[in-house]
Amino acid sequence: MIPLSRRTKEAIKPALAMVIAYGISLGMGWENPYWAGFAVAMISLSTVGQSLNKGAMRMLGTLVAGAAALTIIALFAQDRWWFMGILSVYLGFCMYMVTGNKRTYFWWCCAFVCLVICTHAASEANDAFDVAVLRVQQTGMGILVYTLVTVFLWPSNTRGALDEATRKLVTTQARIYRTYRALLNGQGTAEESRPLRLQEVQLLNQHEQTLLAAKTDSYEVWELRHRWRYFHRQSIALMEALEQWRESFAEIQPLDRSVLLPNLETVCTELDLRFAAIEAMLTGQPPAHGPQAITLTIDSAATGALTHFQQAAVAVTKSQLDRLELLSRSLFDCVRDIKGYGAPASSVVPEKMHGRPGLDPDRLQAAIRTMAAVWIAFPVWFYLDPPGHASFVEIGLIFIMASLMVRLDPATILKPFLLGAVFAGVFYVFVMPQLSGYLQLGVMLFGVTFAIYYWLWQPQQSVAKMGMIVMFLNIIGVQNQQTYDFAQYANTIASLALAGGLAVAIWYLPPSPRPEKQFLRTLKRFFRHSDFLMSRLALDWDQNKGIVDHWKTIYYRSNLLELPQKLASWAGKIDHRAFPDNSPEQVQALVTSLHALAHRIKALAVMRDLPQADLLVKALLDDVRAWRLIAEQQLQLWADNPAMALGASAEMQERVMKRLAKLEARVEETFARVGEGQLSSEDYQNFYRLLGSFRGLSEGGIAYARLAEKINWAQWQEARF
Repeated sequence: MIPLSRRTKEAIKPALAMVIAYGISLGMGWENPYWAGFAVAMISLSTVGQSLNKGAMRMLGTLVAGAAALTIIALFAQDRWWFMGILSVYLGFCMYMVTGNKRTYFWWCCAFVCLVICTHAASEANDAFDVAVLRVQQTGMGILVYTLVTVFLWPSNTRGALDEATRKLVTTQARIYRTYRALLNGQGTAEESRPLRLQEVQLLNQHEQTLLAAKTDSYEVWELRHRWRYFHRQSIALMEALEQWRESFAEIQPLDRSVLLPNLETVCTELDLRFAAIEAMLTGQPPAHGPQAITLTIDSAATGALTHFQQAAVAVTKSQLDRLELLSRSLFDCVRDIKGYGAPASSVVPEKMHGRPGLDPDRLQAAIRTMAAVWIAFPVWFYLDPPGHASFVEIGLIFIMASLMVRLDPATILKPFLLGAVFAGVFYVFVMPQLSGYLQLGVMLFGVTFAIYYWLWQPQQSVAKMGMIVMFLNIIGVQNQQTYDFAQYANTIASLALAGGLAVAIWYLPPSPRPEKQFLRTLKRFFRHSDFLMSRLALDWDQNKGIVDHWKTIYYRSNLLELPQKLASWAGKIDHRAFPDNSPEQVQALVTSLHALAHRIKALAVMRDLPQADLLVKALLDDVRAWRLIAEQQLQLWADNPAMALGASAEMQERVMKRLAKLEARVEETFARVGEGQLSSEDYQNFYRLLGSFRGLSEGGIAYARLAEKINWAQWQEARF
């Protein structure tokens, strides 16, 4: 037997499923069998679990879309304007959900299937119910066929991929911990760890996707799904804890840590052994080391001789290492439980659940563009009747929705579809008329599908693969009563080009969708949110000031950590050849500094929520307010215009550091006047942490300002055609 490569096997599966799905549709006398072909093409992924997940989302989305479409048709079939309005609202809502982070493909199917049924009903409302039922029927059959093929023919289980993704993630986080430990001891620089931090984020995303698939195609993973999800959440918490630990090194490094923290090396060694044991378990070896509960101790006598900011640095370091100790022990217990090397895990780090009220501006913008596309495309169809008729509306709206979902220019998506249309035209004009019987048709379907999936097999070619296969199935238009019409093919090409032009025009409606402009808008929003949160961090701010302020505080605080991720996404799409003064490395360093700044603000917010002694609040209120106003002023400057704020960075650094020095001196005076027993140890510790957060945020802002000065903001702000 000739051994087949993985690439060949993965091309045979959708090709075989395509032939079977078309055979069943034609044998049952169903119209539009290419709908079943679309289902096969869309859910064909590399593993059983991924395909089953996507198939389930497509089936459920089709059912919801069918019900929604029939409801809209039943209520508004006699009034085109109400019909357009309700459909646009529905599609806008779906696109708002599509551009989120959860069940993206489900909401995508809810949108485009409803669009297909409604556009068909707009011209032939009598058979709308039959079309909806047929769509659900064909989709379900296509999903079932591909599921059976991929389960019985070279099934690929995702359990091994999950184990490998977990091992890589733990290994990377262990390397980051060891790198940071060396950095604490003065070895290396923080810049050297940046590739590891980027790899960590990528591995976390990969682990999440692999876990989602493995829960479907692996019974073992399904049985332990709660532990696996807990492991993933703890890994995210560990990433944040490691970053907060690294960001505090500047404050603790100048101090004599061996005296202030006598068992620091013992704690760090224990953490190192835990990571090594977790890595061993993930490679199939029993742990050689069991976690021993350990707490970092502070030498009170040595700490008493420090300034109050130095004492704050020590207190912050202790809290961060205690957090790392708890997380590492929790991860050890979780992996030991999953691998069966001991009793079920007992240590649990409680999760804090925060509400996420409010509308995301980027997702809202996608919804508005989709609604605008409906109100442009339908009147063009009604009054001008372009080539393709209803297809013009369907294709144009699908193009713009797909562009918004993947954040890619419609022109880029249009190219493989046009190429696929030309490719399919060769078969439609020269090959299809020569075929007789399903055997010959099946050979053609198998050969073309296999060639497309074999040729475009890499993940980055997925858009091109979809464009080729979708246009091939659509243009050959297989039916039991097959007819051929070159004019119809020419109209399809013209409709495709016009629909692509419509999508491009809507894509460039204000505000500009160019990545550099999106980056600037997101950056300004980051600083507006930061400025608002800073104003709410005042020691005398009334927490019960109003429900709106409370709502905005919760939303901005939770949204702040997501904005640097969006900035990183837009930064990756910027054409740096057009902006030679701003290298990718400079932009990435800027985004990394914003990540750090967001964590600093979050840490300050957490410290601000700790109970503070009234005596200290009253004594230091004016000094803390003066520091906060300086920070707010700089954040406002950055929010208004990053380029205009550059000249103020040096002045800001001097003002902030002077104000911090005055604040520290004021703290010294206040603490010297405090009588014995007036403050508890908890009061001292909470205020030390708060002071440490002040300094950390100041240094984070200064670090960003230094990097921002190297960016040519004027280039990004210029209009480009």
